[in-house]
Amino acid sequence: MIRIFLPIWVILKDFIFGLPFSGRIKKIVIVLDWGWRYFSRLLDVLFPPVCPLCHILTAQEHQLCPTCQNALPPPPDHYCLRCGSYTAKMEPGCAHCLTNPMTSDAAYFAFRYQDSAISLIVGFKFADRSERSVLLGALCWERLGSELTWEAPDMIIPMPLHFWRLLRRRYNQSALLAGELAWRLQRPMVTNALVRCKITTPQTRLNAQARMKNVRGAFRAVEKRVRGRSIMLVDDVMTTGATMGVAVAALKKAGAARVVVVCLARVDQERTDSISMDKGVPYA
Repeated sequence: MIRIFLPIWVILKDFIFGLPFSGRIKKIVIVLDWGWRYFSRLLDVLFPPVCPLCHILTAQEHQLCPTCQNALPPPPDHYCLRCGSYTAKMEPGCAHCLTNPMTSDAAYFAFRYQDSAISLIVGFKFADRSERSVLLGALCWERLGSELTWEAPDMIIPMPLHFWRLLRRRYNQSALLAGELAWRLQRPMVTNALVRCKITTPQTRLNAQARMKNVRGAFRAVEKRVRGRSIMLVDDVMTTGATMGVAVAALKKAGAARVVVVCLARVDQERTDSISMDKGVPYA
């Protein structure tokens, strides 16, 4: 966990050098910077980087070993390319989204929500492993980089958490992931354009009907920030699509010109069906 402070120091150093401090203070900062560099190397010796799944040594931090990398699940292979709903085959639009202007314009998923993807995402989301955002962002970009570059959105918006839940969890995993993608796309990440204005029950153990009722009216988009803009909405996992659907509708209602959805993983159709049949299970 000490490694997390190293990038924070880099940001702080750049900030200090941008201020009109005296040469003496900047010399002290340079000395401290060298200290951080040697401290980082010492950490690599004392605590060498390991694969977060199998814990064998890796060449660098935030990296999977070749075996775990090759074992990652593939993306889902049959869903609506607009809203992400499961279909019999890859479709450019399902019956629902073709008649509903409030659905997303495109949906992208890096993985199926199974096997090692579950281990990585659950730790990232629920076990305080926020540093995994670097790895997951890189994996997401490896799978979807060309498509996301082609989309060229005006802004990246993470799925927001309500203030009290953010206070309790201490970080928004979707915002960390969105930041990684925004950095690679060289586009701004905007966190004040979509607001979660309603405290909702956690979705993890609700069935499909209860999920939809739970998130109804949960989001409000700021019209002056989204009107006429192309938006990439980022979340970690799509299960039934209830939360994402309501968030997209709020953005479209506020005048967003285009909204594309990007998720790390899509829950398998069989698991989604089990939720729809009132068998709520803790997936996302």
